[in-house]
Amino acid sequence: MNIQSRIALEEIEYSKPSRLGSWQFFAPLPELTLALAFSAIALILSWRFDLPFSFPASDALEFTGMSYAVPLSLIAVLGLFLVLAKQTMRLVYYGAAGLAYGVILITHFNVKMWMSLINPVIWDDFYWQTDQLVRPLVDAAFAVHNGVDTALPAGEHLYLFAFLAMFAGSIIVHSAQSFIVFRKVIFTAMLVHVLGALSYLVMPAAGPFLYEQGVNALESARQQHMYSGYQALVAGGRPWIASQGSQFMFAAVAAMPSLHVASSAVFVFYAWNNARWLGVLYLPLFVFIIFEAVATRWHYWIDVVAGLALTALAIAIAAAVFRPIEANDAARQNPA
Repeated sequence: MNIQSRIALEEIEYSKPSRLGSWQFFAPLPELTLALAFSAIALILSWRFDLPFSFPASDALEFTGMSYAVPLSLIAVLGLFLVLAKQTMRLVYYGAAGLAYGVILITHFNVKMWMSLINPVIWDDFYWQTDQLVRPLVDAAFAVHNGVDTALPAGEHLYLFAFLAMFAGSIIVHSAQSFIVFRKVIFTAMLVHVLGALSYLVMPAAGPFLYEQGVNALESARQQHMYSGYQALVAGGRPWIASQGSQFMFAAVAAMPSLHVASSAVFVFYAWNNARWLGVLYLPLFVFIIFEAVATRWHYWIDVVAGLALTALAIAIAAAVFRPIEANDAARQNPA
């Protein structure tokens, strides 16, 4: 049975109102609830600290070398496949979950931008000292980058695009293999952005690029752009956010924890446990991302550890949230 036929049978089965838990299988209640809860928290922070919300400008991603065409193209391809396959319930889920994810991302970047105004105490000096305690590991990260950059002609671009490849691969593979697993991947990735944004406010930091330049020239150039915006934000405060926040939105700096590592760990975990071949493909990319996060001097090693701990927490929460849905699915497949 091919993938399209399996998806069609799955949708038919869950479309029957008599089937146990059919509404839970497709209803994105956890995803929408998470987006609403995070939005409410952000609104409280906005009110408490008198901080304006921003929405991304059309060219807000230009400094990364990427346009909105990349994520929007992936969404369009998935949507077109579902339209052609006439998978109405999945299409409705993708639309609702995509909306929830979009709300979470916009809220996340607003909170990230507010970081220094909500908590102006910066912990970079402390984190820098922790990096010096493990300096051989920092030097090892430099060595890994140099090795990859020598072996690959576009090694400096791999930090961003390895993550994007894992994101796209997880969406495509898990949505085709197991819809419940796919939902857990999406929910956990959302939760990492929620928990990560709130974590930025606890012991905030800009990053080790303040003390030394990394070995990735492309990322160092981005750091200069982002840090100049950070300095302008600190100097200009709320009026600067109101006037420049839309342009600067995706360029806010925040080192602790590393969400690049945390989000990548989400994809590795679910791939390794549900599509082992995909997990095997992800492992070298994931190891590279961990070392490159330090080699670029975006992150201290303690940020990496905190990011992995954040992923473990998000996975545990997602398991608890989806346990009733999975129990109903098991009951459907194995009726008494």
